[in-house]
Amino acid sequence: MNTQNHIFSEILENLAFIFNNSDIKYSLIPIKSNKNLIYEIKLSSKVNNTSDEYIIKKLQKESATIEYNVIKRVKKQNIKVPSILHYKNPIIIQEKIKGPNLCDYINTPLIGKNDFTKVRKKDKDRLYEIIKQLAKWLATFHNKNIVSSENDEKIIVLNKGDTRLKNFILNEADNMIYGIDFEESYEGNYIDDIAWICCSLIDTNPGVFEMECPLHKIELLNLFLREYFIINHNFKFSFENFTQTLIENLNKVIIRRGLGFGFLNKNTFLNKIIKEI
Repeated sequence: MNTQNHIFSEILENLAFIFNNSDIKYSLIPIKSNKNLIYEIKLSSKVNNTSDEYIIKKLQKESATIEYNVIKRVKKQNIKVPSILHYKNPIIIQEKIKGPNLCDYINTPLIGKNDFTKVRKKDKDRLYEIIKQLAKWLATFHNKNIVSSENDEKIIVLNKGDTRLKNFILNEADNMIYGIDFEESYEGNYIDDIAWICCSLIDTNPGVFEMECPLHKIELLNLFLREYFIINHNFKFSFENFTQTLIENLNKVIIRRGLGFGFLNKNTFLNKIIKEI
């Protein structure tokens, strides 16, 4: 840890735009990550009574290159992502987006409930609004980064990668959704990103692995799909492709969480609870 702090300190000391006077102090707070070294940087000035927060990441070199290039690219497209303050492979210092991640934001009002009849109207309306905004973010991200569209069912785009709900933040400053973590971005079938978001919607507590049929989560999933394809109406939705990919992702969740039952298949599970759009 001391060695890593020395590396970060050396970089930070060279950032004149942050350390523009000697009274600025900083602290590094570790953020849990299974793959990378990630810290929150807190800067404070007693003289000006100000404070700022940033995120510093030490990634694998290839991953850092991907994240930097994707953020730089989509930032120019006016897609909501953090600003990068400094990049020196494999270290990235970027803006901290302040607010809850969507996994926590969506699940909190649903705890202890299995359908929307038990959810306050105010909370339900807000969740609908957030899901629509999330669909717009991803649809815009894909539409502005089409690689190939020769096959309507297998349009190739720049996928965000790792589109779990925790990798989207509801920014407190402008009430807008921001995407974070782009180190796993790649070119592929747009269904990949969609299926992971839907998997994240229905696998998190309370979800499909905690209750037999989480109707509220299925409703949000269908809302997300409808909104996405309203915006990207030129993308043809393949129910077959989607369900197969979603099932594969849910089975990965079963393995990761060490759940004590067999794998899912669409004939015994998805066809019962997901409506085609």
